[in-house]
Amino acid sequence: MHSGDGDSFLSDIPENFEYDQNYLYDALVQSTDDYIYVCNMDTGVFRYPKAMVEEFGLPGEIVPDAARVWGANVHEHDKQAFLESNQEILDGVTDCHFVEYRAKNRDGEWVWLRCRGHLERDENGKPRIFAGIISNLGKKNKVDHITGLFNKFEFENEVSRLLDSGECPFSILAFGIDDFRHINDLYGRPFGDEVIRIVAQKIQSLLPSDTALYRLDGDEFGTIFRGSAAKEIEKRYHKIQNSLDHQQTYDDRKYFCTVSASCVSSARDGATYSDLMKRASCALEYSKRGGKNRLVFFSSDMLVGRERDLELTELLRASVENGFSGFSLRFQPQVDAVSGRLTGAEVLTRWSCAEYGEVPPLEFIPLLEESGLILPAGRWIFEQGVRVCAKWLQKKKDFALSINLSWLQLEDPDFITFMQACMQQYGVDPRHIAVEITESYIASNIGFLQDRFSRMRKLGLKIAMDDFGTGYSSLGILKQSPADIVKISRMFVQEIRNNSFDATFIRFVVELCHNVGIHVCLEGVETEEEYGIVKSMNLDLIQGFLFGRPIPEEEFERDFLDR
Repeated sequence: MHSGDGDSFLSDIPENFEYDQNYLYDALVQSTDDYIYVCNMDTGVFRYPKAMVEEFGLPGEIVPDAARVWGANVHEHDKQAFLESNQEILDGVTDCHFVEYRAKNRDGEWVWLRCRGHLERDENGKPRIFAGIISNLGKKNKVDHITGLFNKFEFENEVSRLLDSGECPFSILAFGIDDFRHINDLYGRPFGDEVIRIVAQKIQSLLPSDTALYRLDGDEFGTIFRGSAAKEIEKRYHKIQNSLDHQQTYDDRKYFCTVSASCVSSARDGATYSDLMKRASCALEYSKRGGKNRLVFFSSDMLVGRERDLELTELLRASVENGFSGFSLRFQPQVDAVSGRLTGAEVLTRWSCAEYGEVPPLEFIPLLEESGLILPAGRWIFEQGVRVCAKWLQKKKDFALSINLSWLQLEDPDFITFMQACMQQYGVDPRHIAVEITESYIASNIGFLQDRFSRMRKLGLKIAMDDFGTGYSSLGILKQSPADIVKISRMFVQEIRNNSFDATFIRFVVELCHNVGIHVCLEGVETEEEYGIVKSMNLDLIQGFLFGRPIPEEEFERDFLDR
Protein backbone atom coordinates (compact mmCIF):
# COMPACT_ATOMS: atom_id res chain seq x y z
CA MET A 1 0.00 0.00 0.00
CA HIS A 2 1.19 3.50 -0.76
CA SER A 3 2.70 5.19 2.26
CA GLY A 4 1.42 8.47 3.59
CA ASP A 5 -0.05 10.18 6.61
CA GLY A 6 -2.27 7.82 8.49
CA ASP A 7 -1.02 4.72 6.67
CA SER A 8 1.59 3.50 9.17
CA PHE A 9 -0.96 1.76 11.37
CA LEU A 10 -1.81 -0.47 8.37
CA SER A 11 1.75 -1.77 8.12
CA ASP A 12 0.58 -5.34 8.65
CA ILE A 13 -0.78 -5.36 5.06
CA PRO A 14 1.67 -7.20 2.76
CA GLU A 15 3.82 -5.01 0.50
CA ASN A 16 2.74 -6.97 -2.59
CA PHE A 17 -0.86 -5.82 -2.02
CA GLU A 18 -0.67 -2.21 -3.04
CA TYR A 19 -3.37 0.13 -4.39
CA ASP A 20 -4.05 3.83 -4.79
CA GLN A 21 -6.40 5.31 -2.15
CA ASN A 22 -8.13 7.54 -4.69
CA TYR A 23 -8.85 4.59 -6.98
CA LEU A 24 -10.14 2.66 -3.98
CA TYR A 25 -12.58 5.43 -3.06
CA ASP A 26 -13.79 5.84 -6.64
CA ALA A 27 -14.27 2.09 -7.05
CA LEU A 28 -16.29 1.84 -3.84
CA VAL A 29 -18.48 4.81 -4.77
CA GLN A 30 -19.23 3.30 -8.18
CA SER A 31 -20.13 -0.08 -6.72
CA THR A 32 -22.93 0.96 -4.34
CA ASP A 33 -26.09 3.03 -4.19
CA ASP A 34 -25.04 4.25 -0.74
CA TYR A 35 -23.07 7.45 -0.17
CA ILE A 36 -19.54 6.79 1.10
CA TYR A 37 -17.90 9.53 3.12
CA VAL A 38 -14.38 9.95 4.52
CA CYS A 39 -13.13 12.47 7.06
CA ASN A 40 -9.51 13.40 7.73
CA MET A 41 -9.54 13.75 11.53
CA ASP A 42 -6.43 15.94 11.48
CA THR A 43 -8.17 18.63 9.40
CA GLY A 44 -11.84 17.85 9.91
CA VAL A 45 -12.37 17.95 6.14
CA PHE A 46 -14.95 15.55 4.70
CA ARG A 47 -15.14 14.02 1.27
CA TYR A 48 -18.57 13.13 -0.14
CA PRO A 49 -19.41 11.35 -3.42
CA LYS A 50 -20.60 13.28 -6.46
CA ALA A 51 -24.06 11.65 -6.32
CA MET A 52 -24.60 13.00 -2.82
CA VAL A 53 -23.39 16.45 -3.83
CA GLU A 54 -25.95 16.50 -6.66
CA GLU A 55 -28.78 15.02 -4.59
CA PHE A 56 -28.47 17.45 -1.69
CA GLY A 57 -26.94 20.50 -3.35
CA LEU A 58 -23.68 20.44 -1.40
CA PRO A 59 -21.01 23.00 -2.38
CA GLY A 60 -18.61 20.30 -3.58
CA GLU A 61 -17.16 16.86 -2.91
CA ILE A 62 -14.62 18.33 -0.45
CA VAL A 63 -16.37 20.07 2.46
CA PRO A 64 -14.19 21.68 5.18
CA ASP A 65 -16.94 22.69 7.59
CA ALA A 66 -19.17 19.65 7.19
CA ALA A 67 -21.01 19.88 10.53
CA ARG A 68 -22.32 23.31 9.59
CA VAL A 69 -22.83 22.72 5.85
CA TRP A 70 -24.43 19.28 6.04
CA GLY A 71 -26.16 20.04 9.33
CA ALA A 72 -28.10 22.83 7.62
CA ASN A 73 -29.86 20.16 5.56
CA VAL A 74 -30.95 18.11 8.58
CA HIS A 75 -34.55 18.33 9.76
CA GLU A 76 -34.92 20.44 12.90
CA HIS A 77 -36.57 17.58 14.78
CA ASP A 78 -33.61 15.30 14.03
CA LYS A 79 -30.81 17.82 14.40
CA GLN A 80 -30.12 17.17 18.07
CA ALA A 81 -29.63 13.43 17.54
CA PHE A 82 -27.47 14.15 14.50
CA LEU A 83 -25.21 16.61 16.34
CA GLU A 84 -24.92 14.50 19.49
CA SER A 85 -23.89 11.42 17.50
CA ASN A 86 -21.19 13.37 15.68
CA GLN A 87 -19.97 14.99 18.91
CA GLU A 88 -19.47 11.57 20.50
CA ILE A 89 -17.01 10.75 17.72
CA LEU A 90 -15.18 14.06 18.13
CA ASP A 91 -15.00 13.65 21.92
CA GLY A 92 -13.68 10.11 21.64
CA VAL A 93 -16.65 8.67 23.57
CA THR A 94 -17.14 6.02 20.89
CA ASP A 95 -15.52 4.85 17.69
CA CYS A 96 -18.84 3.73 16.18
CA HIS A 97 -21.37 6.05 14.60
CA PHE A 98 -25.02 5.20 13.87
CA VAL A 99 -27.88 7.66 13.47
CA GLU A 100 -31.04 8.01 11.35
CA TYR A 101 -32.38 11.40 10.37
CA ARG A 102 -34.14 13.37 7.67
CA ALA A 103 -32.29 15.67 5.30
CA LYS A 104 -33.67 18.02 2.66
CA ASN A 105 -32.60 17.32 -0.91
CA ARG A 106 -32.23 19.98 -3.60
CA ASP A 107 -35.89 19.56 -4.60
CA GLY A 108 -36.99 20.50 -1.09
CA GLU A 109 -38.06 16.95 -0.19
CA TRP A 110 -37.28 15.36 3.17
CA VAL A 111 -35.36 12.12 2.74
CA TRP A 112 -34.80 9.56 5.49
CA LEU A 113 -31.11 8.64 5.81
CA ARG A 114 -29.21 6.08 7.86
CA CYS A 115 -25.64 7.14 8.64
CA ARG A 116 -23.12 4.57 9.85
CA GLY A 117 -19.42 5.16 10.37
CA HIS A 118 -16.30 4.05 12.18
CA LEU A 119 -13.33 5.96 13.63
CA GLU A 120 -9.89 4.46 12.94
CA ARG A 121 -6.96 5.34 15.24
CA ASP A 122 -3.21 4.93 14.78
CA GLU A 123 -0.95 2.83 17.01
CA ASN A 124 -0.86 5.67 19.53
CA GLY A 125 -4.64 5.89 19.76
CA LYS A 126 -4.85 9.14 17.86
CA PRO A 127 -7.97 9.51 15.64
CA ARG A 128 -6.87 9.47 11.99
CA ILE A 129 -9.78 8.59 9.70
CA PHE A 130 -13.54 8.64 10.21
CA ALA A 131 -15.39 6.92 7.36
CA GLY A 132 -18.70 5.28 6.67
CA ILE A 133 -21.80 5.12 4.51
CA ILE A 134 -25.04 7.09 4.32
CA SER A 135 -27.98 5.04 3.06
CA ASN A 136 -31.07 6.54 1.47
CA LEU A 137 -33.72 4.44 3.20
CA GLY A 138 -36.25 5.10 0.44
CA LYS A 139 -33.85 3.78 -2.17
CA LYS A 140 -32.91 0.76 -0.09
CA ASN A 141 -36.49 -0.48 -0.30
CA LYS A 142 -36.93 -1.01 -4.00
CA VAL A 143 -40.50 -2.33 -3.84
CA ASP A 144 -43.54 -0.26 -2.92
CA HIS A 145 -45.20 -2.00 0.02
CA ILE A 146 -48.79 -1.13 -1.03
CA THR A 147 -48.75 -2.22 -4.67
CA GLY A 148 -45.82 -4.62 -4.85
CA LEU A 149 -44.47 -2.55 -7.76
CA PHE A 150 -40.95 -1.22 -8.04
CA ASN A 151 -40.81 2.29 -6.55
CA LYS A 152 -39.87 5.66 -8.03
CA PHE A 153 -36.16 5.18 -7.30
CA GLU A 154 -36.05 2.06 -9.44
CA PHE A 155 -37.98 3.93 -12.11
CA GLU A 156 -35.40 6.72 -12.06
CA ASN A 157 -32.57 4.18 -12.22
CA GLU A 158 -34.08 2.43 -15.23
CA VAL A 159 -34.78 5.65 -17.14
CA SER A 160 -31.29 6.95 -16.36
CA ARG A 161 -29.76 3.64 -17.48
CA LEU A 162 -31.59 3.81 -20.81
CA LEU A 163 -30.50 7.41 -21.34
CA ASP A 164 -26.86 6.60 -20.53
CA SER A 165 -26.78 3.50 -22.70
CA GLY A 166 -28.07 5.32 -25.76
CA GLU A 167 -30.44 2.47 -26.56
CA CYS A 168 -33.32 3.02 -28.98
CA PRO A 169 -35.63 5.92 -28.15
CA PHE A 170 -38.26 5.20 -25.54
CA SER A 171 -41.38 6.83 -24.17
CA ILE A 172 -42.48 7.39 -20.60
CA LEU A 173 -46.17 7.01 -19.85
CA ALA A 174 -47.27 8.59 -16.55
CA PHE A 175 -50.65 7.79 -14.97
CA GLY A 176 -52.59 9.65 -12.29
CA ILE A 177 -55.84 8.54 -10.64
CA ASP A 178 -58.47 11.23 -11.15
CA ASP A 179 -60.07 12.81 -8.06
CA PHE A 180 -58.40 10.23 -5.81
CA ARG A 181 -58.66 12.58 -2.84
CA HIS A 182 -62.42 12.16 -2.91
CA ILE A 183 -62.06 8.42 -2.30
CA ASN A 184 -59.76 9.06 0.67
CA ASP A 185 -62.15 11.67 2.05
CA LEU A 186 -65.15 9.37 1.69
CA TYR A 187 -63.75 6.03 2.89
CA GLY A 188 -60.42 6.84 4.57
CA ARG A 189 -56.80 6.25 3.64
CA PRO A 190 -56.69 2.46 4.23
CA PHE A 191 -59.47 2.05 1.67
CA GLY A 192 -57.67 4.50 -0.62
CA ASP A 193 -54.52 2.38 -0.40
CA GLU A 194 -56.52 -0.64 -1.55
CA VAL A 195 -57.86 1.34 -4.50
CA ILE A 196 -54.28 2.26 -5.45
CA ARG A 197 -53.37 -1.43 -5.28
CA ILE A 198 -56.36 -2.47 -7.41
CA VAL A 199 -55.75 0.20 -10.04
CA ALA A 200 -52.06 -0.72 -10.18
CA GLN A 201 -52.89 -4.37 -10.77
CA LYS A 202 -55.38 -3.47 -13.49
CA ILE A 203 -52.92 -1.21 -15.32
CA GLN A 204 -50.10 -3.76 -15.06
CA SER A 205 -52.33 -6.52 -16.41
CA LEU A 206 -53.05 -4.47 -19.55
CA LEU A 207 -49.44 -3.55 -20.32
CA PRO A 208 -47.21 -5.70 -22.57
CA SER A 209 -45.76 -8.66 -20.69
CA ASP A 210 -42.23 -7.20 -20.87
CA THR A 211 -43.27 -3.75 -19.60
CA ALA A 212 -43.12 -2.98 -15.88
CA LEU A 213 -45.30 -0.52 -14.02
CA TYR A 214 -43.71 1.58 -11.24
CA ARG A 215 -45.35 3.33 -8.30
CA LEU A 216 -44.27 6.96 -8.28
CA ASP A 217 -45.68 9.45 -5.76
CA GLY A 218 -49.16 9.30 -4.25
CA ASP A 219 -51.69 8.13 -6.83
CA GLU A 220 -49.27 8.28 -9.77
CA PHE A 221 -47.59 5.49 -11.72
CA GLY A 222 -45.07 5.31 -14.54
CA THR A 223 -44.01 2.87 -17.22
CA ILE A 224 -41.48 2.78 -20.06
CA PHE A 225 -42.33 1.86 -23.65
CA ARG A 226 -39.25 1.03 -25.69
CA GLY A 227 -39.49 2.19 -29.28
CA SER A 228 -43.30 2.20 -29.26
CA ALA A 229 -45.22 4.34 -31.72
CA ALA A 230 -47.86 6.79 -30.52
CA LYS A 231 -50.67 4.60 -31.89
CA GLU A 232 -49.52 1.62 -29.84
CA ILE A 233 -49.36 3.76 -26.69
CA GLU A 234 -52.84 5.15 -27.38
CA LYS A 235 -54.15 1.63 -27.91
CA ARG A 236 -52.77 0.49 -24.55
CA TYR A 237 -54.14 3.53 -22.75
CA HIS A 238 -57.63 3.06 -24.20
CA LYS A 239 -57.65 -0.52 -22.90
CA ILE A 240 -56.86 0.82 -19.43
CA GLN A 241 -59.42 3.61 -19.83
CA ASN A 242 -62.16 1.16 -20.82
CA SER A 243 -61.39 -1.14 -17.90
CA LEU A 244 -62.11 1.69 -15.46
CA ASP A 245 -65.21 3.21 -17.08
CA HIS A 246 -67.69 1.81 -14.57
CA GLN A 247 -68.39 1.89 -10.87
CA GLN A 248 -66.46 -0.70 -8.90
CA THR A 249 -66.92 -2.38 -5.54
CA TYR A 250 -64.40 -3.29 -2.89
CA ASP A 251 -65.19 -4.48 0.61
CA ASP A 252 -68.92 -3.88 -0.09
CA ARG A 253 -68.25 -0.19 -0.83
CA LYS A 254 -68.71 1.37 -4.24
CA TYR A 255 -66.22 3.75 -5.79
CA PHE A 256 -65.43 5.18 -9.20
CA CYS A 257 -62.09 6.37 -10.49
CA THR A 258 -60.66 7.06 -13.90
CA VAL A 259 -57.01 7.47 -14.89
CA SER A 260 -55.45 10.36 -16.77
CA ALA A 261 -52.15 9.85 -18.55
CA SER A 262 -49.32 11.74 -20.22
CA CYS A 263 -46.58 10.67 -22.57
CA VAL A 264 -43.08 12.03 -23.22
CA SER A 265 -40.42 10.79 -25.64
CA SER A 266 -36.70 10.54 -24.97
CA ALA A 267 -36.11 11.41 -28.62
CA ARG A 268 -37.58 14.92 -28.42
CA ASP A 269 -38.71 15.86 -24.90
CA GLY A 270 -35.59 15.69 -22.74
CA ALA A 271 -32.08 14.32 -22.32
CA THR A 272 -32.22 13.75 -18.54
CA TYR A 273 -34.56 12.02 -16.14
CA SER A 274 -35.37 15.33 -14.49
CA ASP A 275 -36.31 17.00 -17.79
CA LEU A 276 -38.45 14.09 -18.94
CA MET A 277 -40.36 13.89 -15.67
CA LYS A 278 -40.88 17.64 -15.54
CA ARG A 279 -42.55 17.45 -18.92
CA ALA A 280 -44.48 14.29 -18.07
CA SER A 281 -45.86 15.99 -14.95
CA CYS A 282 -46.75 19.09 -16.95
CA ALA A 283 -48.64 17.03 -19.53
CA LEU A 284 -50.38 14.96 -16.84
CA GLU A 285 -51.58 18.13 -15.15
CA TYR A 286 -52.74 19.40 -18.55
CA SER A 287 -54.65 16.16 -19.07
CA LYS A 288 -56.43 16.43 -15.72
CA ARG A 289 -57.26 20.10 -16.09
CA GLY A 290 -58.62 19.52 -19.59
CA GLY A 291 -61.29 17.09 -18.45
CA LYS A 292 -59.46 14.10 -16.93
CA ASN A 293 -59.72 10.49 -18.12
CA ARG A 294 -57.59 11.07 -21.22
CA LEU A 295 -54.08 10.66 -22.61
CA VAL A 296 -52.06 13.73 -23.57
CA PHE A 297 -48.74 13.77 -25.44
CA PHE A 298 -46.41 16.51 -24.24
CA SER A 299 -45.84 19.59 -26.38
CA SER A 300 -43.76 22.67 -25.62
CA ASP A 301 -46.93 24.78 -25.72
CA MET A 302 -47.92 23.20 -22.42
CA LEU A 303 -44.96 24.77 -20.64
CA VAL A 304 -45.92 28.13 -22.05
CA GLY A 305 -49.49 27.48 -20.96
CA ARG A 306 -48.32 26.60 -17.48
CA GLU A 307 -46.50 29.92 -17.20
CA ARG A 308 -49.73 31.65 -18.26
CA ASP A 309 -51.65 29.68 -15.62
CA LEU A 310 -49.27 30.78 -12.89
CA GLU A 311 -49.58 34.41 -13.94
CA LEU A 312 -53.37 34.19 -14.20
CA THR A 313 -53.55 32.65 -10.75
CA GLU A 314 -51.72 35.59 -9.25
CA LEU A 315 -53.96 38.01 -11.13
CA LEU A 316 -57.01 36.16 -9.83
CA ARG A 317 -55.62 36.38 -6.32
CA ALA A 318 -55.17 40.13 -6.72
CA SER A 319 -58.74 40.44 -7.98
CA VAL A 320 -60.15 38.52 -5.01
CA GLU A 321 -58.10 40.55 -2.54
CA ASN A 322 -59.18 43.79 -4.26
CA GLY A 323 -62.90 43.35 -3.65
CA PHE A 324 -63.41 40.88 -6.56
CA SER A 325 -62.50 43.50 -9.14
CA GLY A 326 -62.74 42.06 -12.63
CA PHE A 327 -65.42 39.55 -11.64
CA SER A 328 -68.94 39.99 -13.00
CA LEU A 329 -72.13 37.97 -13.39
CA ARG A 330 -74.14 37.04 -16.46
CA PHE A 331 -77.68 35.66 -16.44
CA GLN A 332 -79.09 33.23 -18.99
CA PRO A 333 -82.88 32.76 -19.12
CA GLN A 334 -84.61 29.47 -18.43
CA VAL A 335 -88.07 29.08 -19.93
CA ASP A 336 -91.09 26.82 -19.75
CA ALA A 337 -90.51 24.10 -22.34
CA VAL A 338 -93.97 24.39 -23.93
CA SER A 339 -94.94 28.04 -23.62
CA GLY A 340 -91.48 29.60 -23.76
CA ARG A 341 -92.44 31.75 -20.76
CA LEU A 342 -89.59 32.92 -18.53
CA THR A 343 -89.28 30.92 -15.30
CA GLY A 344 -85.85 31.96 -14.05
CA ALA A 345 -82.19 32.13 -14.95
CA GLU A 346 -78.80 30.53 -14.42
CA VAL A 347 -76.10 32.81 -13.06
CA LEU A 348 -72.72 32.49 -14.82
CA THR A 349 -69.41 34.04 -13.77
CA ARG A 350 -67.10 36.08 -15.97
CA TRP A 351 -63.65 37.48 -15.21
CA SER A 352 -61.39 39.88 -17.04
CA CYS A 353 -58.08 41.59 -16.33
CA ALA A 354 -56.05 44.33 -17.96
CA GLU A 355 -53.26 41.95 -18.97
CA TYR A 356 -55.34 39.28 -20.75
CA GLY A 357 -58.77 40.84 -21.23
CA GLU A 358 -61.78 38.49 -20.98
CA VAL A 359 -60.59 35.07 -19.79
CA PRO A 360 -62.86 32.06 -20.58
CA PRO A 361 -64.55 30.35 -17.59
CA LEU A 362 -63.12 27.01 -18.69
CA GLU A 363 -59.69 28.52 -18.03
CA PHE A 364 -60.13 30.62 -14.89
CA ILE A 365 -62.55 28.39 -12.93
CA PRO A 366 -60.05 25.47 -12.70
CA LEU A 367 -57.38 27.94 -11.58
CA LEU A 368 -59.69 29.22 -8.84
CA GLU A 369 -60.21 25.63 -7.72
CA GLU A 370 -56.52 24.67 -7.84
CA SER A 371 -55.54 27.71 -5.79
CA GLY A 372 -58.41 27.48 -3.29
CA LEU A 373 -59.59 30.94 -4.38
CA ILE A 374 -62.90 29.37 -5.39
CA LEU A 375 -63.93 29.44 -1.72
CA PRO A 376 -63.98 33.25 -1.31
CA ALA A 377 -64.96 33.78 -4.97
CA GLY A 378 -67.75 31.22 -4.67
CA ARG A 379 -69.19 33.01 -1.66
CA TRP A 380 -69.12 36.31 -3.51
CA ILE A 381 -70.90 34.74 -6.50
CA PHE A 382 -73.56 33.14 -4.30
CA GLU A 383 -74.20 36.34 -2.35
CA GLN A 384 -74.43 38.47 -5.51
CA GLY A 385 -76.79 35.94 -7.05
CA VAL A 386 -79.05 35.97 -4.00
CA ARG A 387 -79.00 39.78 -3.98
CA VAL A 388 -80.14 39.88 -7.60
CA CYS A 389 -82.75 37.20 -6.99
CA ALA A 390 -84.23 39.25 -4.12
CA LYS A 391 -84.59 42.26 -6.45
CA TRP A 392 -86.14 40.30 -9.31
CA LEU A 393 -88.62 38.52 -7.05
CA GLN A 394 -90.20 41.95 -6.61
CA LYS A 395 -90.93 41.93 -10.35
CA LYS A 396 -91.71 38.22 -10.79
CA LYS A 397 -92.90 36.37 -7.71
CA ASP A 398 -92.14 32.87 -9.03
CA PHE A 399 -88.65 33.70 -10.33
CA ALA A 400 -86.01 31.00 -9.70
CA LEU A 401 -82.25 31.35 -9.88
CA SER A 402 -79.70 28.56 -10.46
CA ILE A 403 -76.20 29.03 -9.02
CA ASN A 404 -73.27 26.73 -9.83
CA LEU A 405 -71.27 25.29 -6.96
CA SER A 406 -67.74 23.92 -7.06
CA TRP A 407 -66.96 20.62 -5.40
CA LEU A 408 -64.63 22.51 -3.07
CA GLN A 409 -67.55 24.56 -1.78
CA LEU A 410 -69.47 21.39 -1.03
CA GLU A 411 -66.56 20.12 1.01
CA ASP A 412 -66.39 23.37 2.99
CA PRO A 413 -68.14 22.48 6.30
CA ASP A 414 -69.32 26.07 6.79
CA PHE A 415 -70.72 26.73 3.34
CA ILE A 416 -74.28 25.54 3.95
CA THR A 417 -74.48 27.75 7.03
CA PHE A 418 -73.20 30.63 4.90
CA MET A 419 -75.88 30.03 2.26
CA GLN A 420 -78.61 30.01 4.90
CA ALA A 421 -77.37 33.27 6.46
CA CYS A 422 -77.07 34.88 3.01
CA MET A 423 -80.63 34.04 2.01
CA GLN A 424 -81.92 35.29 5.37
CA GLN A 425 -79.98 38.55 4.95
CA TYR A 426 -81.66 39.31 1.60
CA GLY A 427 -85.04 37.85 2.53
CA VAL A 428 -85.03 35.21 -0.22
CA ASP A 429 -87.07 32.04 0.29
CA PRO A 430 -84.68 29.15 -0.44
CA ARG A 431 -87.34 27.60 -2.70
CA HIS A 432 -86.34 30.18 -5.31
CA ILE A 433 -82.69 29.03 -5.35
CA ALA A 434 -81.30 25.93 -7.05
CA VAL A 435 -77.66 24.94 -6.66
CA GLU A 436 -76.09 23.24 -9.67
CA ILE A 437 -73.55 20.45 -9.26
CA THR A 438 -72.02 18.40 -12.08
CA GLU A 439 -73.21 14.86 -12.59
CA SER A 440 -69.64 13.53 -12.58
CA TYR A 441 -68.99 14.87 -9.07
CA ILE A 442 -72.35 13.66 -7.73
CA ALA A 443 -71.82 10.19 -9.16
CA SER A 444 -68.30 9.90 -7.73
CA ASN A 445 -69.26 11.16 -4.27
CA ILE A 446 -72.88 10.21 -3.73
CA GLY A 447 -72.20 8.71 -0.30
CA PHE A 448 -70.44 11.82 0.94
CA LEU A 449 -73.06 14.13 -0.59
CA GLN A 450 -76.16 12.51 0.87
CA ASP A 451 -75.77 14.37 4.16
CA ARG A 452 -74.98 17.66 2.37
CA PHE A 453 -78.04 17.27 0.12
CA SER A 454 -80.25 16.43 3.08
CA ARG A 455 -79.19 19.60 4.90
CA MET A 456 -79.71 21.76 1.81
CA ARG A 457 -83.15 20.31 1.17
CA LYS A 458 -84.16 20.97 4.77
CA LEU A 459 -83.41 24.63 4.11
CA GLY A 460 -85.68 24.50 1.07
CA LEU A 461 -82.94 24.67 -1.59
CA LYS A 462 -83.33 22.71 -4.82
CA ILE A 463 -80.48 20.62 -6.20
CA ALA A 464 -79.80 20.53 -9.93
CA MET A 465 -77.59 17.90 -11.55
CA ASP A 466 -75.68 19.64 -14.35
CA ASP A 467 -74.25 18.10 -17.55
CA PHE A 468 -76.43 15.01 -17.20
CA GLY A 469 -75.63 12.24 -19.67
CA THR A 470 -71.88 12.87 -19.82
CA GLY A 471 -70.97 10.60 -16.89
CA TYR A 472 -70.42 6.90 -16.51
CA SER A 473 -73.61 6.11 -14.58
CA SER A 474 -76.13 8.64 -15.82
CA LEU A 475 -79.17 6.43 -15.57
CA GLY A 476 -78.03 4.40 -12.58
CA ILE A 477 -77.48 7.52 -10.46
CA LEU A 478 -81.14 8.52 -10.87
CA LYS A 479 -82.12 5.49 -8.81
CA GLN A 480 -80.80 7.29 -5.75
CA SER A 481 -82.77 10.46 -6.64
CA PRO A 482 -79.92 12.81 -5.69
CA ALA A 483 -81.39 15.81 -7.55
CA ASP A 484 -84.62 17.80 -7.85
CA ILE A 485 -83.73 18.96 -11.35
CA VAL A 486 -81.74 17.15 -14.03
CA LYS A 487 -80.13 19.33 -16.70
CA ILE A 488 -79.51 17.25 -19.82
CA SER A 489 -76.22 18.16 -21.49
CA ARG A 490 -76.23 20.20 -24.67
CA MET A 491 -74.36 17.36 -26.40
CA PHE A 492 -77.73 15.62 -26.92
CA VAL A 493 -79.10 18.62 -28.84
CA GLN A 494 -76.19 19.34 -31.19
CA GLU A 495 -76.90 16.37 -33.50
CA ILE A 496 -80.56 15.79 -32.69
CA ARG A 497 -81.66 16.50 -36.26
CA ASN A 498 -79.54 13.64 -37.60
CA ASN A 499 -79.27 11.28 -34.65
CA SER A 500 -82.33 9.37 -33.46
CA PHE A 501 -80.44 8.16 -30.38
CA ASP A 502 -80.29 11.67 -28.92
CA ALA A 503 -84.05 12.17 -29.21
CA THR A 504 -84.72 8.71 -27.76
CA PHE A 505 -82.33 9.38 -24.87
CA ILE A 506 -84.03 12.69 -23.99
CA ARG A 507 -87.52 11.11 -24.04
CA PHE A 508 -86.34 8.20 -21.92
CA VAL A 509 -84.66 10.44 -19.33
CA VAL A 510 -87.73 12.70 -19.10
CA GLU A 511 -90.02 9.73 -18.46
CA LEU A 512 -87.65 8.17 -15.96
CA CYS A 513 -87.15 11.44 -14.06
CA HIS A 514 -90.84 12.27 -13.95
CA ASN A 515 -91.56 8.83 -12.53
CA VAL A 516 -89.38 9.65 -9.51
CA GLY A 517 -90.44 13.28 -9.17
CA ILE A 518 -87.46 14.96 -10.83
CA HIS A 519 -87.89 17.93 -13.18
CA VAL A 520 -85.90 18.05 -16.42
CA CYS A 521 -84.20 21.00 -18.11
CA LEU A 522 -82.65 20.64 -21.57
CA GLU A 523 -79.58 22.80 -22.25
CA GLY A 524 -78.19 24.02 -25.56
CA VAL A 525 -81.30 24.66 -27.69
CA GLU A 526 -80.10 27.20 -30.25
CA THR A 527 -82.44 27.03 -33.26
CA GLU A 528 -86.17 26.96 -33.98
CA GLU A 529 -85.69 23.60 -35.68
CA GLU A 530 -84.17 22.09 -32.52
CA TYR A 531 -86.93 23.58 -30.41
CA GLY A 532 -89.55 22.15 -32.75
CA ILE A 533 -88.10 18.67 -32.24
CA VAL A 534 -87.87 18.78 -28.43
CA LYS A 535 -90.96 20.87 -27.65
CA SER A 536 -93.23 17.80 -27.55
CA MET A 537 -90.91 15.70 -25.36
CA ASN A 538 -92.63 16.68 -22.11
CA LEU A 539 -89.61 18.61 -20.82
CA ASP A 540 -90.13 21.03 -17.95
CA LEU A 541 -87.52 23.69 -18.78
CA ILE A 542 -85.31 24.71 -21.69
CA GLN A 543 -82.17 26.82 -21.68
CA GLY A 544 -80.22 27.92 -24.75
CA PHE A 545 -79.23 30.71 -27.08
CA LEU A 546 -82.60 30.55 -28.85
CA PHE A 547 -84.21 32.06 -25.76
CA GLY A 548 -81.31 34.25 -24.67
CA ARG A 549 -77.57 34.42 -24.23
CA PRO A 550 -75.91 35.11 -20.87
CA ILE A 551 -76.19 38.89 -20.35
CA PRO A 552 -75.44 41.41 -17.55
CA GLU A 553 -77.90 42.10 -14.74
CA GLU A 554 -79.28 45.40 -16.05
CA GLU A 555 -79.71 44.04 -19.57
CA PHE A 556 -81.51 40.92 -18.34
CA GLU A 557 -83.83 43.00 -16.19
CA ARG A 558 -84.68 45.27 -19.11
CA ASP A 559 -85.19 42.52 -21.69
CA PHE A 560 -87.02 39.92 -19.59
CA LEU A 561 -88.56 41.52 -16.51
CA ASP A 562 -89.53 45.07 -17.42
CA ARG A 563 -91.23 44.44 -20.73
